[in-house]
Amino acid sequence: MSAPRNAEEAGRVAKRLLSRSVRGGSVTVRTECERAARAAGVIWCRWQVGPWQWQQKHVRWFLEHRTKEYSAWTRYRYWLTVERMLRVIKRYDDWAPGLKGPWLSPTGDP
Repeated sequence: MSAPRNAEEAGRVAKRLLSRSVRGGSVTVRTECERAARAAGVIWCRWQVGPWQWQQKHVRWFLEHRTKEYSAWTRYRYWLTVERMLRVIKRYDDWAPGLKGPWLSPTGDP
C-alpha cells in the first residue's frame, strides 16, 4: 500500500479498514470509524504515513501525546480503536508489549 497523500485520505483508509471489522449498531460503527479516522489523520500530520505504514513509535506517540488531555475513559476508547486497527493490519501481537500505558484501563490505572 502506498502512503496516503493527506490526512483526509489517511482517515478514509482507517475508516475503510475498521468498517469491515466493527460489529454493532450503526452509531457504534460510525463512532469507532470516526475515532480511527481522527487518529490516522493526526498521525499523518506528524509523519505523513497512513495505517499500513504505521510503526510502533507512531501509535505510542499518538496515545501518549495526543490523548493526554482526554479523560481516562476517552483515552481508553481511543486505545480500543487503535488496538482494533492494529489487529486488522496484523501488528497487534508484536507491538502490544510496547504500547502499555494509562490508556489500557477506563479508569486510567496503568
